[in-house]
Amino acid sequence: MLEKGKRLLLSQSFWLYIFLSFPIVDYILRNILPIPVVSSLWDEGVMIVLILFVFSHVRGSKHDRPLPSIKIPLTAFFIMGIAYLIADMENFGASVEGFRATFEYIVAFFIGYHLFRSMGQAKKSIYVLVFVAALVGFYGVIQRIVGVETPSDWSDASEAITTRAFSIVQSPNVLGSYMILMAPIAAGLVLMSKTWKQRIIWLGMTLIMLAALLFTGSRGAWLALAASIGLLGIMYDRRILIGGLIAAVLVVFLVPSVQHRFTSLFSPTYVEKSTKDGRIARWAGAYDMMRYEPLFGKGMGHYGGAVAERNFGTIYVDSYYFKTLAETGIVGLALFFWLMFTLIKEMLRSWRAVKTRGYQFVAIGIFTGLVAVIFHNGVENIFEVPFMNAYFWLLAGMILSFPFLENNKGENGKL
Repeated sequence: MLEKGKRLLLSQSFWLYIFLSFPIVDYILRNILPIPVVSSLWDEGVMIVLILFVFSHVRGSKHDRPLPSIKIPLTAFFIMGIAYLIADMENFGASVEGFRATFEYIVAFFIGYHLFRSMGQAKKSIYVLVFVAALVGFYGVIQRIVGVETPSDWSDASEAITTRAFSIVQSPNVLGSYMILMAPIAAGLVLMSKTWKQRIIWLGMTLIMLAALLFTGSRGAWLALAASIGLLGIMYDRRILIGGLIAAVLVVFLVPSVQHRFTSLFSPTYVEKSTKDGRIARWAGAYDMMRYEPLFGKGMGHYGGAVAERNFGTIYVDSYYFKTLAETGIVGLALFFWLMFTLIKEMLRSWRAVKTRGYQFVAIGIFTGLVAVIFHNGVENIFEVPFMNAYFWLLAGMILSFPFLENNKGENGKL
């Protein structure tokens, strides 16, 4: 028994599957079985173990897998972060927290890029990611069906909505972002599947996630997914764009809750509340903060996010980009946009380099989900949520590794 336990702890797949189940493991450790220190640091520990596996693979690998061009903006962004640590020694603790919140989960990119040796291994991990997302989404659907009430601050004053699905994650908007990340990947698995049984399973999970997305009432997530599908249609197949537009129009006109959520955007009550203490006011506040230090901002962890709330009592900005603008100025935001643009370009290159049609569908699903999250960050602090940040960079690394993995078939390769 002890020998089996030892082998399990030394198994790469054991640690990887824990990481792939991030939101469920995190919820259990924080809310059901809270263990001091472990509850807050377990994810860092798992990433360290996985990075050690990465080092062992890279050191013993005979196949060269150089980092793509994303390494240039990523390095520049990292150097900027180090500069902020050095520049504000007076608030060093807050700066370290802000640096950690920004850069910690980017480590997952290197795990996704280097850890897998074959498409078979990567595919198994994607199966786990989709299955976990479907479970989280299913719980959100059940919440909506039984009428679990959500806190009033997650609904607009102009509406009477009291039941928005939020599952086990922080809020309806975070659940919405999670669903727009994973639903396109599940749809890619439907198209990749070779049997009707597989198609039905993945289609069921896709529909569960889309239902959960609908029940979150998250307009930002809905619009982000629509924009991502529209971009995919322009770049890949215009029929996707046309089909997406038709589907969007039908949903708005045929689903009363969706129609009501969008029409409420233009109500006098919503506009007044948003201008007074809502998103518009918070974005304007972040812009005003940037005006005092336009080039370099107030410093990482100093405004608009969880770290700044703990250390300086500032409010959430409800836009990762406005938060980045306030904290790092025009230079920092420009570097971050350069990083995101380069990532999108590299994802396009990688999916087009994949020759197997089934894997192309999965790559397109990952591309669509990641771009949707990039869009959603415009109206939410999605990268402030640990599991979303980790999943984003893990999948980014994974899709960029696809051209290397395809040459190493290993459909049933062990993790």
